[in-house]
Amino acid sequence: MKTNKYIIPLAITFAAGSALMLGACSDEWDDHYEGSLDSSADAPTLYEQVKADPDLSNLLRVIDHVGYKAVLSSPQTLTLWAPVITSAQADSVISLYEVQKRLLVTLPDGSQRNTKDKDNTAITQFMQNHIALFGHSVSTAYKDSIRMMNGKYMLLTSNDLNGVPFVKKNIVASNGIMFKLGEKQPFFPNIREALSLEDKLTGVADYYRQFDQYELDETSSVQMGVVDGEIVYADSVTTLTNRLYNTLGYIQREDSSYLFLAPSYEVWKRDSTKYHTYFNYINSMENRDSVAGLNASMGVLRGRLFNINLQHNNYEDSLINTSYYNHPDYYGLNVFYNPKSAWNPATNEGILGGLTPQRCSNGVLYMDEEGRIDPKLTFLQNRYILGSSIRSHSIPQLMVNSERQPQVAITTHYLPDQDFVEYGDTTVDISMLKENFVEIAPITYSGVTNRNSSIYFTLPNTVSGMYYNVYVVMVPLYCAQEGYTEDRIRPTRFHVYYNERLMTPRTNTSQTNPNEDPEFESPDRDRALALPEGETHGSGTNFETTGDQIDLICIDKARLATVSGYNAFGSVSPTQRYRLTTDIRQSQLNNNTHTNIMYINRVIYIPFETEEEAKNFDLKLSDLSNLKEYKE
Repeated sequence: MKTNKYIIPLAITFAAGSALMLGACSDEWDDHYEGSLDSSADAPTLYEQVKADPDLSNLLRVIDHVGYKAVLSSPQTLTLWAPVITSAQADSVISLYEVQKRLLVTLPDGSQRNTKDKDNTAITQFMQNHIALFGHSVSTAYKDSIRMMNGKYMLLTSNDLNGVPFVKKNIVASNGIMFKLGEKQPFFPNIREALSLEDKLTGVADYYRQFDQYELDETSSVQMGVVDGEIVYADSVTTLTNRLYNTLGYIQREDSSYLFLAPSYEVWKRDSTKYHTYFNYINSMENRDSVAGLNASMGVLRGRLFNINLQHNNYEDSLINTSYYNHPDYYGLNVFYNPKSAWNPATNEGILGGLTPQRCSNGVLYMDEEGRIDPKLTFLQNRYILGSSIRSHSIPQLMVNSERQPQVAITTHYLPDQDFVEYGDTTVDISMLKENFVEIAPITYSGVTNRNSSIYFTLPNTVSGMYYNVYVVMVPLYCAQEGYTEDRIRPTRFHVYYNERLMTPRTNTSQTNPNEDPEFESPDRDRALALPEGETHGSGTNFETTGDQIDLICIDKARLATVSGYNAFGSVSPTQRYRLTTDIRQSQLNNNTHTNIMYINRVIYIPFETEEEAKNFDLKLSDLSNLKEYKE
């Protein structure tokens, strides 16, 4: 990363309530800041002071060219720190101004226009970097934080501005105070601005730029009237916004404090290309390619922004990214331990280790040239569905009047707020369970008594090309510590069926197949699954619970998702579905050896990049207490 010598302001997070926000361009400065400093009415204006000093002739060229003569001649009280610059420096600013003027920006209605002066970087990074509202004179032992016109905070002392010494100070003008600097004040970029200044960060900088949009500021605009029901503005004021700020973090705000581990161009291209394969949506999906590209790019960015104000212990022990705070259902995800230690990709520790920080006006920027953010800690995480959230449409085995009828009763049981419960003479650890569990029991309707119950659920936010292991956590009823009797603490046997949404959905789905769900848009029959290798809860296609213990049962292993159901943006339906159906004989019910009721705490599904990795993975009940996962 380029090395820039910046002097960090002591008051980067100066209280926003005491700072005055003002537009940058002269035609939007008609505000109310008259005469905050006593000055001689006969003194020259700030513009005339610059013009009278031969050392400032190159600065004068810039002022005249970018239209700041009117600003420095206005009656508004300002402070100007006038730098002595070379002819080449003046030419550079003027050239930048002309290039920026020709850049097109997109307006809220989709039309385009040239960049206004208030957004021209020659203005914001040079002219406004040397001007502040009100008059600021200095005296002996003076020190204060000054907010410049571009929003930057700088430290003003008796002898310098942010470390740049005065050649002459307290020069009185009729409209303010002028200081003469021996050199120009370095522009101290915020994180958003710094992205555009580093050649190796062009990938992420260009991506942010795609979402820049101007929005009409109705409160600041002057209404002329209403034509055909639409408000017409005599003077419309627009502000630059970006949707990524709301999603990731406000890296443009001068009163914020962020840490951004930005991907280099090589990392950006490599990972966004790789992640694109995760979002292979069904052919009938509208804008499928653009949604896939958006998700792939956001996959690279998620997890890289950290709000410094929310970190603890100066992030010595851990860093928690903005996604964690936006989504309280993360459990151990989006957290990076020992961030300043040596980088260890095996443990995800040391994500900042060995990297050079670039100090910015609103935080710090690091460049990642290796790809240090593990997607399994951000968007490609382990997930679980809480029992009471299971999509509990029943799949009846009987048809009544050609309409689907419910065959199960769904009851939610809440876990006690404690780690252990008593069952007989046994103390049972329930600390690895989540919140509640759902009871699925057969019911009687139309005079027919069902012997078995069925339930199906989908896996939200799976990605294509990954292999999934799927687990069901089943519990005995006594975990709720209420409403249970011994005859209900019995094992159950069930079958598992799988179905995946077709890449090209058909519209002639049969409505007479009782194993179909019309909302799932798949005409294929559910496929019965056998116990995965290594699973001990049952045999063949028969899955069994113990009945009196907490059971972690793997119902599917190394299942390749060929179609993506990831739904970060837009409306995307899940593509993987499972059905659980009990298989209990009447004699077993009569003899009270089994129950036809299922008690499900949650479904866990874990992604793997390779089939071998998925097959070799062994999740144990003891792992659940520390499993990093996100609640759907």
